[in-house]
Amino acid sequence: MVIRNNINGDFSIVKTISEIEPGAFINIDWDGKKLMLPYSLRKDYLSFTDRKWDWRYQINQDGLVKDKNPILYELLPSGIIEDHICQLGET
Repeated sequence: MVIRNNINGDFSIVKTISEIEPGAFINIDWDGKKLMLPYSLRKDYLSFTDRKWDWRYQINQDGLVKDKNPILYELLPSGIIEDHICQLGET
């Protein structure tokens, strides 16, 4: 998993969640799938989504992003939303 900011086409790698800016995207290589999801501004969570896949970090009551256990949501053809709880490894 790599998060990149797209400022003037430089695609700089984001080292901490607080560095994410509009135009950012995430690349995820998971379970044989390669996903590239754009950053989506949300009120209650930090999200990268293409409307089929949604990678989310929850925001706690103090307004801090919980960056250790994001959830990957998948919209199935039946309309059911399946969640995949993720544990990030060391990079």
